[in-house]
Amino acid sequence: MRKHPRKKAPKGTKTLIISFFIILFAGACVALYLPLRPTYSESENRELTKFPSFSFASLFDGSYFNGISTWYADTFPMRDMFININAKIKSFYGIGDSISGFADNLEEEIPEEGGAPATVPDGGENAPDDDVLVQNLGTVLIVDDAAYEYYTFSRSTADKYAAAVNNAAAQLKGKARVFDMIVPTSIDIVLKPSVRKDLKSSDQKKAINYIYSVISADAVKVNIFDSIYAHRNEYIYFRTDHHWTARGAYYAYVEYAKTAGLKPALPSDFEEKNFGEFMGAFYKDTDKNPALEKNPDTVYAYAPKGNVKLTYTDYKGNTVNWKVIADVSDWKIGTKYSTFIGGDNPYVHIVNSDITDGSSCVVIKESFGNAFVPFLTANYAEIHVIDYRYWNGKLADFVTSNDVDDVIFINNISATRNSSLVEKLGKLS
Repeated sequence: MRKHPRKKAPKGTKTLIISFFIILFAGACVALYLPLRPTYSESENRELTKFPSFSFASLFDGSYFNGISTWYADTFPMRDMFININAKIKSFYGIGDSISGFADNLEEEIPEEGGAPATVPDGGENAPDDDVLVQNLGTVLIVDDAAYEYYTFSRSTADKYAAAVNNAAAQLKGKARVFDMIVPTSIDIVLKPSVRKDLKSSDQKKAINYIYSVISADAVKVNIFDSIYAHRNEYIYFRTDHHWTARGAYYAYVEYAKTAGLKPALPSDFEEKNFGEFMGAFYKDTDKNPALEKNPDTVYAYAPKGNVKLTYTDYKGNTVNWKVIADVSDWKIGTKYSTFIGGDNPYVHIVNSDITDGSSCVVIKESFGNAFVPFLTANYAEIHVIDYRYWNGKLADFVTSNDVDDVIFINNISATRNSSLVEKLGKLS
């Protein structure tokens, strides 16, 4: 039998392999060098995950090593730079963390629950607009003096989000009521339909209806889309930031209260605060776009009246006395959203001593939930707030040990297509 000669590797292959492993090793060393690890994300306007405190309980239940894994990924050196580079590369191709063919998939797999979007107010908003200034800046769209974030549906991630809620509802059945609220973002609410109709951004109402169709009957769905849409001409979303305003959160609270059989509080039951100008994440993400800079946002908040006290637990495990609505008048112009419940902390505890019926709830949230929580002080004696991005623990154990009545999942719709966030949410149950 004729032997085939062995093919020699091209010259330089060995050098390339060695160089690759040297770079890989060097990258690992850099990643482990603590002084290089960031503690704050400018692009996301939030504190990053802190290294978890050791305890034997967290060691045995696995949450200690999960915390280390989350810390390692969340504080990788030059994290913001890589995020921005990734966003710019994706923007060249018009893609996001998603799948294609969203509209077709939804139309094939779910009925048109609720029909078309709520009635568009008068004023010719569906008519073509020749004088609208539209700037497409990657993942952010600027129309006149307001910015919007594109949304792209991911069915696989949406299914995992629904599974996380379903698991929690199954574990808590007979122990507590479970509610789920998905918050639409501004692009499908306040953007003029004549501009919106030509955008390659997935239909949020259809996406919400799809997710609710796969969430089990053990969880109560609080569909706020139409309620928010009905107030679309009001100041319910910031122009320079991705969050909703306190007014937008109030309308969602009213819908939640009705769904939960509670009496909604009136705006007059709270004290309105004005903390001045605010320039949010969109302003940073677009390199301080002049159109946004000319018309800054204003942060309004509604502080509960009466004997209401708040404490939060920070990333280091310290307990801090704070206010439900903090005075941020003199804070930096990009940080004023933190007026609500002390910003993003792993755990917040609020007690309203004026309510004596023993009612309690736990809110499972990302940052959109911050503006929503203050209104709950009108209905519950005790409110627990868990930011699942930073909190380590099991929800069912927490509900049982704290005798919680209602569990409220609240997430903006972009969170339901973020695989990393959905994975963290799933770890609660």
